[in-house]
Amino acid sequence: MSDLILLLLTADMAALLLLGALAAVVPPAAGPVLTAGLGGLGALLCVPLVLPGAAGATLDVSAGPPGLHLHLALGPLPAFFLLLALFSGTAIALFQKAAAPRRDLVRATSLCLAGAILSLLAADGVTLLLGATLVCAMLVRDRQSARARATLLVPLLLLAAVCLLTPTGFPPRFDAIRAAPVGDVPAGAAAALTVAGVSLMLCPRVPGRDWVRQALVAGAVLPVGLYLLIRLVADLSAPAVQTGWGVVLLAAGGWITLRGAWRAASEADITAAVAALVRRQAGLMVIGVGLALTARATDLPQAQSLALEATMLLALGTSLAGTAAVLAVEAMASSTGTVHPARLGGLAQTMPRTAAVLAACLLGVAALPPGVGFAALWLLFQALLAGPRTGGLIDQVPPALAATVIALSAAIATAAAVRLVGVAVLGRPRTPQGAGAREILGIGQIILATMAALSLVAGIIPAVTLRYLADAAVREVSGSTQGVRSDMMMLAASPASPGYAALPVLALLVLATGCAILVVRWLRREAKPAGLWFDGMTPPAGFPFGEPMAQSAGTGFLPSLPALPALPRLRLPPRPRLAAVTPVAALWLLLAAFGALLLILAIMGGGA
Repeated sequence: MSDLILLLLTADMAALLLLGALAAVVPPAAGPVLTAGLGGLGALLCVPLVLPGAAGATLDVSAGPPGLHLHLALGPLPAFFLLLALFSGTAIALFQKAAAPRRDLVRATSLCLAGAILSLLAADGVTLLLGATLVCAMLVRDRQSARARATLLVPLLLLAAVCLLTPTGFPPRFDAIRAAPVGDVPAGAAAALTVAGVSLMLCPRVPGRDWVRQALVAGAVLPVGLYLLIRLVADLSAPAVQTGWGVVLLAAGGWITLRGAWRAASEADITAAVAALVRRQAGLMVIGVGLALTARATDLPQAQSLALEATMLLALGTSLAGTAAVLAVEAMASSTGTVHPARLGGLAQTMPRTAAVLAACLLGVAALPPGVGFAALWLLFQALLAGPRTGGLIDQVPPALAATVIALSAAIATAAAVRLVGVAVLGRPRTPQGAGAREILGIGQIILATMAALSLVAGIIPAVTLRYLADAAVREVSGSTQGVRSDMMMLAASPASPGYAALPVLALLVLATGCAILVVRWLRREAKPAGLWFDGMTPPAGFPFGEPMAQSAGTGFLPSLPALPALPRLRLPPRPRLAAVTPVAALWLLLAAFGALLLILAIMGGGA
């Protein structure tokens, strides 16, 4: 059955590629439906592979000249990330149907999903290069910044990492790497290239109102980047990589998560703040992989499994809650005409369902129970506590600093999420556009509600979620049956240790909220014939929002933290300006690169 599923996923990827290539001739209304159908079909195909006891499959696809094959492999680990990426891509495509359908958005979504499938199914360096190129090309489309151009180096960095891991005389295939591991120096260099490339992929800078790319980053690109980090560093490089690379990942992840949390609290518009919260989650995932690598190097399977399970739960929560938060913010921005929290407000009255979705999704990416983000943080700390306790004081500094950074970023991110909800959702409308905001209708509202509900369910029963979705993937990497010991309600690191149960916390929150509502209703005085935002006074003629002098100008809603100082830029000497590349020159350049790739494969021993 796994062979058939892999074949169907390959056909699904080819159909998405064809749809992206023909997006200019596909009717705008039909493009999102076709993309959603193909993405949903692929997500359904991945469900049997993530369940415990699923078997893997391999497939060789002939492409190009004789002797060149694309090697594909499907197992529980890629199936888990494929499920996340394709489900989120389906939601994004259906949300495009609810908004104004555009051909360029259909092309970006379909090609990004095709690249994600190819990257996650890749079993050799060439296939990985092609898939990562598609994903990165969609990230930097129509952008001219230096950081965007640097993102295009990600596929080359990943290919170089795979080639360094490949033993001499073998093709750059994952099975050859597992059969004959290389030494410490090539494995360390490959790990360095992988960390550099994945960091560029996990933390792209997306323009503020480009909501499709922001949603694709949260729902599809982050799962792909995390999978590549796990596959190339924690799986293929792990037998030869030293413990120090776990510390490097802890440092890189700590910087990403702390910077993301700080930017979320210092951004002046709501879209950038949500994108920063998503990047913070990416940093936590890198920390989880670093903890798993350190635990494997010190022969601690329990700590390795806990770190991987925390990483999987973070990926699941970010894919659901992060994507839905981006879509909810886009719905609010389209209805109110602004993304600045100081000009929003009162959306709990004008857009109650969308406001509830945003609050639930921010709960999922913050560190508040019973959100899925809190459960993942709890598992991360359990992995830290189960880590190695050997060595001197210097050896214990990285885990202690990692715990400090995780706690600090959690506090800042929670404050940023509370600020967004309090300023943008609660209160009273501050502009006529905000007072006239209307809910998104139809399929868009269903998509938002479904993703928010799934995020809440994953946070309430994280143990069941891990058991049925991530257990097989964790075992594929760690090779151990140790990990979370749980039942339906309780999440625990071991049978003897205390655990975390989200349902009692949820019951206490519901009880406290209900008591507060009852007290407010009991103390409510006799109502006056005036609007809630008029402070009990009849508004003057011509001033529907009351006396202008009594209205807040929004200065009190400025970010709570200052912006991070920009790093000094190295001034390079001016470069000679080259002429624009013509299509003919670009074609010759592509053919030359393909010929160089064939030459490398021939030197390394062929590709079949």
